[in-house]
Amino acid sequence: MFSLNAMASSVNIQESNNGLPNISARAHLNSNDFDVFANLIIWTAKEVGADVWAEVIVSGSTATNDLLEVNFGWDPGFRVGVGYGMKHDQWETQVYYTSFHTRGKDNISSEPGTVHSTFLGNFYVDNADGAGLSGPAYQKASIDWTIHFNMFDWELGRNYWISKSLALHPFLGIKGGWINQSIRSNWQNPNLSGADFFNIGTENLKNNYWGIGPGAGINTKWNLYSGQSQFYLFGDFSGALMWGHWSFNDVFQNDISQQVSVDLQNINSGASMLRTFMGFGWNANFNQNRYRFSANLGYEMQFWLDQLQFYSFTGGRLVNVLTLQGGTLEFYFNF
Repeated sequence: MFSLNAMASSVNIQESNNGLPNISARAHLNSNDFDVFANLIIWTAKEVGADVWAEVIVSGSTATNDLLEVNFGWDPGFRVGVGYGMKHDQWETQVYYTSFHTRGKDNISSEPGTVHSTFLGNFYVDNADGAGLSGPAYQKASIDWTIHFNMFDWELGRNYWISKSLALHPFLGIKGGWINQSIRSNWQNPNLSGADFFNIGTENLKNNYWGIGPGAGINTKWNLYSGQSQFYLFGDFSGALMWGHWSFNDVFQNDISQQVSVDLQNINSGASMLRTFMGFGWNANFNQNRYRFSANLGYEMQFWLDQLQFYSFTGGRLVNVLTLQGGTLEFYFNF
């Protein structure tokens, strides 16, 4: 008797949901719909390699070696996109674009002949055969490091309830875009003399990447309160495996027209990334449930593996992670 009732209940649920085993968590279950969304992001960047752009080495009875780091600030960015909910099987698809630009700066003024560069171009200044231990040592130096992050995503998935309060949204997709990094450094008062004496040198580097590849993930939503409005916690997790291309440039030049150009070969290789976004949200239906407005606030982290790959004097070929993290505020409008 219990089994028959359970079977009848299952049949009724599937009939009310167009025969699908899981009830959709979309705003409009049995019709096509659209949504538009915009995100305000306040992120900061962290990257191994930016933590040792110069060294201050002071000799004496007590020798010291201070490693200088580029500190990136908290900068604004945005994400915008559109989505479409299908009547067939209640699938959803969306496409969106994320843009974030940040800049890190640092400078040092120390005793003459104590500031050393960790970039490869500086190593060959007055050291063309590479036989010396380092290039010039300076009294002053400064750096300006910029990161331009631009990424496009397309996703296809289905949003459905697995319990009264918990909804899942697994998806597959494609991710593609570019991450360009520009490093501008200035070096003053080197410990050189004679015909090759100069006062100011600059070394500019570029580490540019673009890539494309498949991605996948799952978004989760846990309702804390349901009524005309809903309050909930959410957790989104995703990753991508991309084919990537890196190009590089490293040129040192000074005020007496000397130039050192480091020939760095381009790289074609795999690239991967991981993303997590967790927080809390609210949504409400209005105008007889024809429209839905949602707002989410949370903390987002993206880990882009193997992003920084130029040659360093102290570390050789770098294979370092770029981490982007900070607050993200989402606004959705479904109609």
